[in-house]
Amino acid sequence: MNGPPAAGRLGFEAFGTAAGLALVTGALSVVAPFFTVLTGTLAALGVAGWTAVRRREGGVVRSLRAPGRAVGVLALGVGGGLYLDTPTPLVPFRALLLGIGLAALWYGERGLRMRGVAREETM
Repeated sequence: MNGPPAAGRLGFEAFGTAAGLALVTGALSVVAPFFTVLTGTLAALGVAGWTAVRRREGGVVRSLRAPGRAVGVLALGVGGGLYLDTPTPLVPFRALLLGIGLAALWYGERGLRMRGVAREETM
């Protein structure tokens, strides 16, 4: 069977689930503000899962050499910064911005994995 080991697969599954749910709860927080805290919690879970897998596979800083991953981390950093210190007009959208940042990191990771799988199959 080709693919990453089970621990890596589980780590990214938790990361993908947290990213997807953070995006959904971030969108819901625009109309129901109590979802804001849940979005922050899901983002923390997603970042912890992503970091654990990156550490296992060679380090977080070294992994930022991939452009998709670096852009995702930058988007998550901007979303996290806006979540923690929100300008007044953006307060209703702060959890949504955090969810979008986490989804951007997930999308960057997914693109890298898909390209890596395609390269392995052609060899």
